[in-house]
Amino acid sequence: MNNLLGATSEENALFASFVERHQVFADSGFGEIHVTENSKLGPEESIVTTSLSGDKKATIERSSYAGFRYALNVLLKSLLTNVVVTNHQHSPDFKVRGVIEGFYGTPWTHEQRLRGLAHFSDFGFNRYLLAPKDDPWHRYDWRSELSADFLSRVSDLMAQGRKNAITVAVAISPGLTVEYSDASDVQAIMVRFKQLHSIGVREFGLFLDDIPARLQSEKDGAKFNSIMQAHSFYCNAVWAELKKLDSENSLAICPLQYHGKATEEYITEFGNALDPELALIWTGREICSEYLDVSDAKIFQANTNHTPLYWDNYPVNDVAMLHELHVGPIEGREKGLENYSLGYFANPMDRFELSLISLSTIGDYLWDTQSYDPQLSWEYSLTQLADNSADRAAIRNLLRGCFESCLRVNPAPDFSAMLEAASFSWKTGKPAQAAQLIENHANQMMRDVATIKSAEFSRPQWREESLKWLTKYEAVGKALLEIARIVGNCGVSKNANLSGSKVDLDQITAIRASLNSDPTRLFGSGLDMTLAELADEIRWSLTA
Repeated sequence: MNNLLGATSEENALFASFVERHQVFADSGFGEIHVTENSKLGPEESIVTTSLSGDKKATIERSSYAGFRYALNVLLKSLLTNVVVTNHQHSPDFKVRGVIEGFYGTPWTHEQRLRGLAHFSDFGFNRYLLAPKDDPWHRYDWRSELSADFLSRVSDLMAQGRKNAITVAVAISPGLTVEYSDASDVQAIMVRFKQLHSIGVREFGLFLDDIPARLQSEKDGAKFNSIMQAHSFYCNAVWAELKKLDSENSLAICPLQYHGKATEEYITEFGNALDPELALIWTGREICSEYLDVSDAKIFQANTNHTPLYWDNYPVNDVAMLHELHVGPIEGREKGLENYSLGYFANPMDRFELSLISLSTIGDYLWDTQSYDPQLSWEYSLTQLADNSADRAAIRNLLRGCFESCLRVNPAPDFSAMLEAASFSWKTGKPAQAAQLIENHANQMMRDVATIKSAEFSRPQWREESLKWLTKYEAVGKALLEIARIVGNCGVSKNANLSGSKVDLDQITAIRASLNSDPTRLFGSGLDMTLAELADEIRWSLTA
């Protein structure tokens, strides 16, 4: 089973770890996989063919290790979806496809980062940028040398990255205390960059985001006319030192003003003063943008003299978004954006395990923007990450009530459809039908809760990371059962309006207050609005 023929020893080792991670290869993998050289293919490209009848077989043509690595993702999808692939040329749209650990909150553990690199490669990413906001080495303690232990951990990440065809980059954020005019502060950051270079890092970040928007040092105030001038001077000085150290080095800059229309004074002056070789990071119109499109990318390039490197603040849920759980597919990113961008980095949540769901969809978009389908990609991500179908169905129901985010999508498509149908039923004189719809949905929710809370649940990390939302999900399920009872007991007036009692009205009011006392965002605002309408209808019947 899963005999790999014609592969290098490095590819064999990679394949062994890939199979270990994906149960479907053990259950119903390929009898033979033939690997051949094709020098006409690009470094990340492959041609894949699968046969799923009888003794399953597959062929992979590639020109490089990276091409083989990403071809494995095609084999996995063929098995999981039971779809034959015929001479499929697999090549990415975005050249740089990254995950940036750039959120506020508890940083990921070293073990999570190592596992993450394997998952990111499964999703088609080829970059990982280490920049955790609340880890002191990144932002607060940037002048001291990096410890031997830290460098050892980065070396581990780089080794895991190489195994999975992912380049590991590291960023430093000195802006809280840096003196831009002081040459010693250029050398201070270079001490760290040189340490990182010594262990093999060649891609670096210099971040000036979320810092004071004015010059704080008297020397800086005397030397520079604006914060933009100070920032460009410092970034260019650091870049000159990095180039001197190694011509293979690269540097990405996150500016103070990293979102907007790209017509603002800061970004236009800063961008035009910045060395054109430097990558300039941008998050789009907003910190977390509803959409990213070609039109804005063109404006950014024209006004800053830099093609944008996107830092997409999704699925991150830090700061003001802590009560939201961002687990839906990426949406609102235009097809063809790769032609107007240096690349794209997704900023995940501190909830590592749940972040993988949305990251999988982002990887799909970055690989093939033209064919990307958000809903199909999201369903596949669950299939890819959860082997047990019953567990997958239960967690799916929970997570599909958590789509609320800056993406401005329906926060709970299935729940909203049920509420609309139930509301229409009671408003058209059919309260028993409405009650049955609500009760059926509530009973399913309670079965979901029982499955997810079970000791046998196959993804306990998902349960732990979603516990706040699971708790509210259970509370809503119980509340809906009571709402179903109330609606089912309501009478119908001659005008087909509901009629109920003062006790019913008080109970609905108490349910609303109880659910609203928990700020955890679940199901959007639809439930509270529907309960308000129900209460109003019963109140009106009492005064009619």
